[in-house]
Amino acid sequence: MKSVAILSHETIAAELSILGDWLNERELTFKRYYREQDWNAEEILEADFLIVLGSPNSTAVGYVCESAPGEVDLVKRFIATGKPYFGICYGAQILAKAIGGEVARREIKNIGFKEFDAKTQIIDSGSWMLWHEDMVVPESLENVKDIKLHGVDSGAAIAFNKDNAWGVQFHPEVDGNALGRMIASIGVPEEKWRPVADAMNADDAGHRKRAFELFDLVSGQ
Repeated sequence: MKSVAILSHETIAAELSILGDWLNERELTFKRYYREQDWNAEEILEADFLIVLGSPNSTAVGYVCESAPGEVDLVKRFIATGKPYFGICYGAQILAKAIGGEVARREIKNIGFKEFDAKTQIIDSGSWMLWHEDMVVPESLENVKDIKLHGVDSGAAIAFNKDNAWGVQFHPEVDGNALGRMIASIGVPEEKWRPVADAMNADDAGHRKRAFELFDLVSGQ
């Protein structure tokens, strides 16, 4: 693998944290592209591996933000090349839309560092950090050709893939400290995120190991 493209915001949900450690340990060259800037789709399409990170933006029915269709089109074009794609949180929802799935708004946010209902053993059944309001509707993936659903939680598709394109609703890219900074940056009071961050830090070694294994899997390393 020669190059990795990472699409994210400049500040919100932008920290690479554990993902950055993995990229450095695997000696992978990466370039950042930001939603706040005019990113070059043709340049991104030249990358060997595309990662799309989270966002407070929405692609849910009735809440679609202005920039979402452009990202959906980018991901649709990228996965058509057969090269590996990895979408985290909003990036997973973008993938779902690109392959014909549905994204819906939850009535209550799903928050916590917890295990979920694993459908396969491909995704380790240890705890992962969830913090989302929109969700990929599992039933909407049923008619997608070659789709594999690996886990659900509270009615949401948590991990799935179609060939080399992977999406996870949880956040394997950050540790507890990075989570705290990420959530605080959007104005969430510390009493809401601190218990989740503390639980992640208490299991930092295990979480980091699971994340590295997941990154190896989705990238084809």
